[in-house]
Amino acid sequence: MAILQNPLIGRARRKLGNTVFQTLYGQNILKSKPLTVKDAKTPAQLLARGRWSKLSKLLKQVLNFINTAYAGSLQHMAPWSHVLGINAKNCFVDNTLDIDPTLLKLCDNDGSFVDNVVLTSTVANTITGTFNSKAQNVDEGTDPVKAYGFYADGNQIWQFDQTAVRSTGTITLTRPGMSAINIAVYFECLDRLSLLNNKPKHVIKYVGTITVL
Repeated sequence: MAILQNPLIGRARRKLGNTVFQTLYGQNILKSKPLTVKDAKTPAQLLARGRWSKLSKLLKQVLNFINTAYAGSLQHMAPWSHVLGINAKNCFVDNTLDIDPTLLKLCDNDGSFVDNVVLTSTVANTITGTFNSKAQNVDEGTDPVKAYGFYADGNQIWQFDQTAVRSTGTITLTRPGMSAINIAVYFECLDRLSLLNNKPKHVIKYVGTITVL
């Protein structure tokens, strides 16, 4: 591979025979094309490909929220790629395509967060959560708590329409079609003492799994 920097070339992305020209991080790069491309065939290759495909489809459903959580803080890497990499290594059960919801991360930011979350379901399609606010200041106490639901068997994840004021210590989440299925719940809180690009840091964590009535 050769790196070309010439004001006459500018941004380059072309093919010539077995050579490819492209621009990466402001540098023009010249590299050879691979002679052959083989499909995954070994069990390990097939497992890795299956995991990557499953995570890609899953995280695309909440991509906007992942991008917001990182607020442009990652250097030379999209939040999408960062979160994919974390989960591909850590969230699967043994050598399977099954996801452990306690290990699935929508972001890996640390910071101010609620604790003692208790989830219950006594009404169809409804989850009630109680928690200790643990707000570090008044502003955090009046911030919203958002929630995400992960339905593992259906490979679906979504943001609930409902939010709650953090200081109230309770949230009610409803969504049609949740009855008699297990939902892994993740909360999102703001950390106003640890800023990312001068904005409050978003912290998203797994808080529990509940079988909805």
